[in-house]
Formats: sequence, structure tokens, C-alpha cells
Amino acid sequence: MNIKKRVLLLTFPFLVILLLFFFNTQINKKEIKERFEEITLNEGVTIRNLMETAGIHLVNQGEEKLIEFLDRLYQNEAIIYIGLFENDRLTHLLSDFEGYFPVTSDKEGGRIMDTPVGKIFEISARFGDNNKYRLHIGFNFDFLTDFEKTTTRNFFVVAALFLIPIFFLIVLVYYFDKKFFHKEIELLKEKEEKERFKEMSLLTTEIAHEIKNPLNSIYLSFNVLEKYIQPGTDNEAGYYQEAIKNEIKRINKIIQSYSELSREIRPEVHDLSIEEFMREFSLLVEEEILADGGQLKTTQAGVEKVKTDPNLLKQVLLNLVKNSLEAGARVIDVKWYLQGNWLLVDVSDDGKGIDDLMADSIFKPYISSKTTGMGLGLHISRRLAQALKGDIYLISGSKGNTVFRIRIPYRESQGGLFLRRSIANE
Repeated sequence: MNIKKRVLLLTFPFLVILLLFFFNTQINKKEIKERFEEITLNEGVTIRNLMETAGIHLVNQGEEKLIEFLDRLYQNEAIIYIGLFENDRLTHLLSDFEGYFPVTSDKEGGRIMDTPVGKIFEISARFGDNNKYRLHIGFNFDFLTDFEKTTTRNFFVVAALFLIPIFFLIVLVYYFDKKFFHKEIELLKEKEEKERFKEMSLLTTEIAHEIKNPLNSIYLSFNVLEKYIQPGTDNEAGYYQEAIKNEIKRINKIIQSYSELSREIRPEVHDLSIEEFMREFSLLVEEEILADGGQLKTTQAGVEKVKTDPNLLKQVLLNLVKNSLEAGARVIDVKWYLQGNWLLVDVSDDGKGIDDLMADSIFKPYISSKTTGMGLGLHISRRLAQALKGDIYLISGSKGNTVFRIRIPYRESQGGLFLRRSIANE
């Protein structure tokens, strides 16, 4: 299911609820408005009767008393205008809007009007002999408009409270869907790469097997012929003699590399003394390092023994040391230390470093910056490290400070956890 369908399924119920709430609010608002106007108009009948009774009483005392009463009545903030007609002629007007007097009918009673200055509830009454006087009083009815505005504002507040979590939900769905989508693509690419690599490994293994037999025959035949070449008598023959040997060794090395790609790795785990392991390892690489004018340093920080496969670990270190020498390193430092539940082995050198463009792909097969390399060393090293339930990483590829980190778990040995040297006692 794509992200659009997921978002639609998640937001559709919220939008339906919001739509229902909107229509319910509109219906309730309309009903309240109509009911309130009905009540107001009914009450207006009572007010009109009071106006007629009061008007008759005041007129009997004189028109001046009626005008004086209307002036006092106008002081009420709820009243926005008062208009008094005598024989249908306007004789007295009081208005909040500079004489604005929205009288459109001479009929007595109550009505609610929409005017440019807002809603007005007007009550008109007739009184006096032959209904001589007609009085219009307009009341401010804006609170009904305020009620409508408040209702609308409340709806938008509620809508925002709905939409904000919907928005964050959409963002979260989009984020996790995109992340999951990228993860699926990565897994698919990884699967395709493994399948392709498996097919290539099978093919190269078959080719290597077929090459190995004639190569052995060439090597044996050359050994037979070599005794007929007199050393020192023919410089050109001696040159080709050495070249043939080197090429046979190189071909054999290539075949061995391809063979390692396809073979199943089965670790043989047992207790390993770090100090003894590094002593043997140093002797193994000493000749090659010294031949290149290099130096191998070893540091142990709080660790003496670990339970792992020494042969696989040795092969990983050999590949890293060989890469360091080929990168022109003169000082190679191997540091052992603990971090949580992991044993870390950092192999650093002062060589030419690794280009940033290649840093992300150096563990892939057939990727190499060397003209003579096949690009399998680091790939095989990662396979070996992963067979030990660990991994290998490039920590730094800068010139003069290239650092690879091997990380493998430490496990329980026969005497409990592997031995840790107390740094405080050193």
C-alpha cells in the first residue's frame, strides 16, 4: 500500500467526524438563533404593552414629561435610538449613529432588522387620542451576531485541534513510510547483490578449479626445466625465469582469493591470549613490514584474553596490514581495548589515506583504488569479521591517519568472562 492510500485511510475518519461536527454546529446555531429570535419577539409584545401604558400616562401629564422620560430612557446602553412621531411626523429623535433612524414601517409591534450598523431589535407602539403618537425604540441586537461569530470561531478552534494531530500523523506516516521504503529498497538491493555475487562466486570457483590443474602442470613442468638454466650464464634467461615464477605465484594468489569468496566460513572458537597472538602475528608480518621500512606497534588496554577464532581474526589483520603497506604506511598501530560488550581492535596507519568518494564502497567486492588489486581483500575481511558475529568499519580515511576498527563480541570462557587486566593496578 503506497503512502497516499495510507494517509487517506488515516485521515478519512477524522475528516468525516469534522464534517459531521460542522453540519451539526450549523444546525444547532440556526435552531438557537431562530428560537432566540422567537423568544425575543414574544417578549417584545409585553414591552410594547408597557410602552403604550406608560405613553398614555405621560401624555396625560404633558408632552414635556414624555420627552423628558424618553431622554432619560435613552441613557440605557442597550438602546441605540428612540424616535417619536406625532400624527406621523417625526418630532423627537435620539440616535447613536448621527441621526441614523432605520424606520421602514409604521406598523406597531416588534421586529428584528439587519442594518448597516448591525442587527437591531425594534419595538413600536401607538398611544394617545386616536393613536396620535407613535414611538419607535431600537435595541442593540449585536450579541446574536457575536454569538454567530463565537460559534464559527469555536468551530475553527475545534477544527484546528483535529487538523493539528492529523497533520503530525501525516508527517509521521510519511516519515516512517519513506524510511521503510528506503529500507526495503536497501534490502532488495542487498539481496540482489548477494544473489549476483553468489552466481559470480560459483562461476569464478568453477573457473578457478579448471585453471588450477593446468597451472599445477605448468609449475611442475617449469621446475623440471629450471635445472637446465644455468644461473648467471644467461641474464635474459634468468630474468624470464624469475618472471615466470612470480606470474605463477600471482595466478595462484588470484585463484586462492576467488576460492575464499565461495567457501563457507565456520569459526573454530576458543580462548585466545592477545599477547601470544600478537607475538606470533608480529613474526608473521615482520619480514614484509621491515622490507618496506615500516614499524608495527601494539597496544593492549585492559584486555588479556578473548574467546574467538584466531585464524579468522589473523586473516582480517593480515589484510589490513597488507593494505596499509600498499598505501605507503611506515607506522602501523594495532590497539586492543574493550567497549561495553565488545572487543575493539583499531588498526591505524600513516599512509596516503582513502578517497572520500570510495569510503562508502571499499567493502564491496571488486572495488579497489590500486591498479594491481582485485578489490576483494576488504570484502573478505568483512565476511570473516561477520562470521565472528562482529564487523569491520572505516573510522577515518584521512591521509596520515587511516583507521579501521574490528569489532567482535567477547564471550564467556571456561573460567567465566575473559580475563581483564586491572588498569588501576598497572
